[in-house]
Amino acid sequence: MGIVLGTIPGCDSLSIKQSLGDEEFVLVDQDSSSVSFPESFRGNVMLVGYVYTHCPDICPLITYNMRDVQRELPDASDFMLVSVSFDPERDTPEILKDYAQNYKIDESNWKMLTGDKSEVEELLETLSVTTVKTPTRFTEENEPLYFIDHTDRVTLIDREGNVRKHYLGSEFKLDEVKEDILKLLNES
Repeated sequence: MGIVLGTIPGCDSLSIKQSLGDEEFVLVDQDSSSVSFPESFRGNVMLVGYVYTHCPDICPLITYNMRDVQRELPDASDFMLVSVSFDPERDTPEILKDYAQNYKIDESNWKMLTGDKSEVEELLETLSVTTVKTPTRFTEENEPLYFIDHTDRVTLIDREGNVRKHYLGSEFKLDEVKEDILKLLNES
């Protein structure tokens, strides 16, 4: 008896996992411009990370990893990076702009998004990103101090707004992510 080798539909690592085609989340970018996610980026392959600027550990790693991808693909004109803050109370557009500059991010194809808390929470829920805020303490200057435990994830989304793959954001393999992005960029 022979063994039949073939591909099983849906087993491709870049098969469509979820469609965001009918979703619309109205957010604001680091330049205070309104953005409809994912519609504003339709036609682009997107690498989306979920961060907050007060994060002491995972988020800087996610941001550095995404920045490394950006630097590996300098000529990909239809490729966007998107960071969604899940701390809209503190992460204003101005704070996100400072964050981008502090990380020496090329903002030409990278948007840092924030927005109304309920809109951000709905987006996170849609993409199965979980966050848990620690109890708030206050500094001597009466500034809120809290941390947010969260899903360590970066999502690859195709030109039509379909989720194609999730990566562990703080530890993904640069070559794998780059190869996956190039595959999607080369799809017609």
